[in-house]
Amino acid sequence: MPDIPLWNKCNNKCLMCANTAGFSRNASGDYGLLKQAYRLEKYLCGAGAYRKNSRTAGAWNLTGGEPTLNPDFIKAINYFRRRLEGEELTLLSNGRRFSDPAFAAAFAEAARPPFILAVSIHGPAAAAHDGVAGAKGAFKETLLGIRNLLALPAAPFLELRVILHRLNYRRLAPTLSFIKRLMKGRRYRVVVMHYEIEGSGAGNGKKLEVSLSATARQVDACARSLAGFGEARLYHFPRCLLKPGLRRLAMVSLPPEDRAYPPACAGCRDREVCVGLMKPYLLRYGAGELRPLPLKD
Repeated sequence: MPDIPLWNKCNNKCLMCANTAGFSRNASGDYGLLKQAYRLEKYLCGAGAYRKNSRTAGAWNLTGGEPTLNPDFIKAINYFRRRLEGEELTLLSNGRRFSDPAFAAAFAEAARPPFILAVSIHGPAAAAHDGVAGAKGAFKETLLGIRNLLALPAAPFLELRVILHRLNYRRLAPTLSFIKRLMKGRRYRVVVMHYEIEGSGAGNGKKLEVSLSATARQVDACARSLAGFGEARLYHFPRCLLKPGLRRLAMVSLPPEDRAYPPACAGCRDREVCVGLMKPYLLRYGAGELRPLPLKD
């Protein structure tokens, strides 16, 4: 299902943001409630209205910028929930605005299930998180927002994401431990993913670049920790780079137009259930890291 940008401005300046600088300069009026409704109704009538993931099955992704900054945010959530009744909605947010208890409560009331709130945690402490988010105090507000939502009886399902790049991939183990402490006794999902080389993530390559092999080794080293989560997923990792016990966690996390399967993948037994390589990653690094899994062990 499509990615629906609810707003084009953000109160973070994440180094690996997939948006381009030009996106934030778009007219904010293009993201108001009336324009949102127009585009959705157009899409539901079979006309093209969204650029990303429009042909991919799965959840509807409400994205940004930071969606919660939209002045019509609560109205928009109510509209999408009513208009897409029974469909799974996923909101991608930095979680900071939920540090306002009243705002968190209004959101929780509107975000009736099936609804997932996906929030990124960039490290186990403020310095690490804020350094990636590009905003001092972001860590404190994000955690307060999560805690405010968890205190509500109708909180949406939470998905906590750890996006790996050169600045934080070696801190994966303490970050996972921190998340376990933060969410103790709660039902949630953790997602570990390799960053995407696009938007700011491409522009900040000198700070962020790290190979999939390197991040996969850190993921492998955290296999026992990942097994301790009630639900865990891995995004953007070719299955051949992971330990056998972790391959089941590796999702096909990109739409067909964003993934590539080099010739080496042709004889791999997991070809049909693997994400392959991100196209920009293949252009930058090539396919030499891949080790196709034999048809028989």
